[in-house]
Amino acid sequence: ALRYLPYLNKDGWLVTNTKPYMNIPNYPEMEKVMAELNKLPHKVLLDVETVAKEIGSPRTANMVMLGAATPFLGIDYEKIADGSIFRRKGDEIVSVNLKALQAGYEIATKV
Repeated sequence: ALRYLPYLNKDGWLVTNTKPYMNIPNYPEMEKVMAELNKLPHKVLLDVETVAKEIGSPRTANMVMLGAATPFLGIDYEKIADGSIFRRKGDEIVSVNLKALQAGYEIATKV
């Protein structure tokens, strides 16, 4: 998230996971990362993996993140839900993905 902060509009919202994907050897200390992120006036910081596990499927972490970003995209929630669920995967998969999307959405709308 820190790499892209210069591109964030001053009125924009940052939506990010609090558990980083550490893909570089010199990743900054999380305390420093969080200190920078906490300076932002508009942010949604969430542990998507924990939320996904609470939903019942760790594999839905991306849907949690999409749900959290939805209030800031300018697209109706219903359109996101209808367009992002793979119906061919079966009712159980659809149901858990919709729960994950809704969980992320609810977290973001409370902020």
